[in-house]
Amino acid sequence: MAREDDDDTPFPPHPLKVFPHATAECILGDSNCYHRVYKTHDTSTTASALGYCTPKEMLQFFSVCLSSSAASYPISVYGIFAVRDELDPRRNCIFNCSRDDAVTIEKQDSFVLPLCSPCRGIYVRDRALLEADLWIKEGGKGSVDKQLLSAYAEIDIRAEYNYMLHVRISSDDCNLDIKCMALTRSVETVIQVYAKVDHPCHVRFTAFSTCYDDYEILIFDGKLFGNEKLFQHVVTVKANEKLDVLLKVDQSLFQWTFQDEHVGAVCSPDDSIFAYGQFFVRVLFAPKDYQRNPSTTFRHRSVGSSL
Repeated sequence: MAREDDDDTPFPPHPLKVFPHATAECILGDSNCYHRVYKTHDTSTTASALGYCTPKEMLQFFSVCLSSSAASYPISVYGIFAVRDELDPRRNCIFNCSRDDAVTIEKQDSFVLPLCSPCRGIYVRDRALLEADLWIKEGGKGSVDKQLLSAYAEIDIRAEYNYMLHVRISSDDCNLDIKCMALTRSVETVIQVYAKVDHPCHVRFTAFSTCYDDYEILIFDGKLFGNEKLFQHVVTVKANEKLDVLLKVDQSLFQWTFQDEHVGAVCSPDDSIFAYGQFFVRVLFAPKDYQRNPSTTFRHRSVGSSL
């Protein structure tokens, strides 16, 4: 960068502060101890019913990449990567693979972990805690697995809104590189997809919004045939922004566009989509209202759907 011969040179990931397992605040019983603030003793999952109908500061994750020199490749990795936010400090997982469903990493390069949908939107005004607990599956059922990464790291959002954050959690054996955005005046958005295809084909659903800085969110990527497939994904969208849901099936591309405060899809695919099967997409903007009644779910602020 100093030579000024490449304006596109990327910055390296910003290292996050990784907490020690015990701090002075922990030992002294201070209420500011991160274990107490984020209730790390509670490994349960946050309730999916929690959320707000009004725009808030929120966090959206795009990718989590793992690189490790800890073992001979290929390796099988499982475990969790979760966020603990200000609404509820219990785990909100964005990577969650059991030992039986461990993902295989073939070679020693940065590997993008397959992210799952968070169970609800992630609300963050200043800080949030990132929790990683990743393991290498070692052989048979009774063998002893190796822990690859066990870490709590705090991400500081202040003055970091509305542009891509590239951060890293490091240990002696591996790096976890994370790309995410903290967005102002945003709402939880639920994408619901129904698919039934007439012949075996590869289907890829992604979501995109102008507030994402040209990044897409992967909703589904895999083979479909015959049986009905129902799935949903929770994303963050800035209030009153458009959300595009893109479908790539074989070599064809189809698009639905939805917008907060608009009923129904702003635009939908033409009839050529029926050559591949039946696809139904529905989008719920800010479907929850935790402020008024924590037990109430799905008070729809805006709903859009389209075949």
